[in-house]
Amino acid sequence: MQMGSSNDMSKKLYTCDTYDTLMGMEKEVFLPVRIERGTLRELTQLGEKHGYKSRSELVREAIEDKITQLKGVEIVKIRNIAKSRAKKEILAYIRNKDRVYVSDIAFDLRLDLGLVFGIVDELFREEKLEEVR
Repeated sequence: MQMGSSNDMSKKLYTCDTYDTLMGMEKEVFLPVRIERGTLRELTQLGEKHGYKSRSELVREAIEDKITQLKGVEIVKIRNIAKSRAKKEILAYIRNKDRVYVSDIAFDLRLDLGLVFGIVDELFREEKLEEVR
């Protein structure tokens, strides 16, 4: 699926906005969307099952949920550093913490999760770390 250029999209949205203004619906805009018939059937069934007043209500809520989810997504650029340096950084990071999760180490230090798991496993074998229960 190709979205087209921003100019194409602006023209289409402008047309919808113009229609909505003429119809007195200035707060909301009309957005025609194509979906497969199977998706429409599923949407109808789920809307009825979960007590939505209309398919539109379900679609609006789904769009709002997706926007919220995407806004919360943070892209982390993983650093490509030598294993020995990563190991030193991990040890320094852990020293300042009472309890830490491997995923937190990877996220905060911007290291590959697999690399961090490997290094943490190594540190356990070297008895430089102990498990907190």
